[in-house]
Amino acid sequence: MPDLTAGWEIIILGTGTVFIALIFLGLVVVGLEKIFGPKTTPPSQDQPLTEQDEEDKTEPPVAAITAGIHAYKGAGRFKIIRISHRGEEWARWGRQELINNKPERKGS
Repeated sequence: MPDLTAGWEIIILGTGTVFIALIFLGLVVVGLEKIFGPKTTPPSQDQPLTEQDEEDKTEPPVAAITAGIHAYKGAGRFKIIRISHRGEEWARWGRQELINNKPERKGS
């Protein structure tokens, strides 16, 4: 039986080198993220929401909708009467499309 000691040494040395290099690269990435990453701090949980924060969460993005209408209609005058959220309708339509295009299961 041939001596496989040299082969096992090469396998262990190569695998170990790869794992050590990957760990080192991971630590470099984490360090660079801490140095050059975003400097924002997450909002603390003890601060109550202000009225403006609550409005931002409940109101649709009226400025974006107005800009879209202005780009579509041009420089003419227009008046926005109502903005309704149609998220549920889109979700229902998407689910129905997935159900209609479902492939047949074989062997069931």
